[in-house]
Amino acid sequence: MVLDTGVTSLKEILLALLNYTDTFSFVIREDQHVSNEAMDLLEHLKVYLIETKKVSEWPGTNLLWGKVTLYLYYLNNESAYILYTTEVNLYKWLLPDKPEDLTFYRNDRPFFVSITHEKDAYFDVDNDDRLFLESKKLI
Repeated sequence: MVLDTGVTSLKEILLALLNYTDTFSFVIREDQHVSNEAMDLLEHLKVYLIETKKVSEWPGTNLLWGKVTLYLYYLNNESAYILYTTEVNLYKWLLPDKPEDLTFYRNDRPFFVSITHEKDAYFDVDNDDRLFLESKKLI
């Protein structure tokens, strides 16, 4: 079940999802300039990095051509703090200054997906997840 959210505060999302999800990802497009600010973020998060990979498909997006680099990280108090102190508005996570399309995973399954350049975000949930999100006022 896909549920849209009107919440755009990354801090609010992180506070609710911190102990409910376990990893997160974002992408950097190869054909776009990346600012020093984005590079600094990658450096701050490197101790939480699980893997990077070249992909043409990631949650919410399927490219017709080309690839992006997807970065997958552990989510914990420290990595969450780095994220929301970098930029609290979810839809300002755009290149060149921020990576794009933050996604949070629960048990290796996309749980919260954002397509930031389209200003779109949603939860991909089952009934138990829906009750959790309602209790946190995220839907």
